[in-house]
Amino acid sequence: FRFIEQAEEEMFRSTGVERHKVLQQNQVWFPRVETFAKYLAPIRVGEAIRVQLTPTIKGARSIRYDFEILGDLTGAKLANGYVVIVCVDHANFKSTAIPDAVLDVMRKVQ
Repeated sequence: FRFIEQAEEEMFRSTGVERHKVLQQNQVWFPRVETFAKYLAPIRVGEAIRVQLTPTIKGARSIRYDFEILGDLTGAKLANGYVVIVCVDHANFKSTAIPDAVLDVMRKVQ
C-alpha cells in the first residue's frame, strides 16, 4: 500500500497542493479505515510501475481511492483494489467534514 500513498502525494502535487501542508493547516488526518487489493502479477524489484488513483467522495467525511497498478513498460495490470480514508480532527481523532481545500483537489483530479 506504500505505492498508493505515494500516488496520493503525487496526486495532490499535480494540482499544486502539498498534502501534508493542507492537512496541517486544517488540523486533520486521514487514516485508512478499509483496504482491499487483488494482486494479479508480481511486481519485481526495480520494476517501473504506474499507479492510477480514482478518488470518489463518499459523503462529508470519507473518500474512496480505487486504484490500478500497471507495469510502466508493458501496461500490464499488476494489481487493483481500493482504500477508504476518513477525515478526523487531529486533536481528538473524531471524524469531521473534509476541508474544502481537500475537496478542491479531489474535484480537480476527477
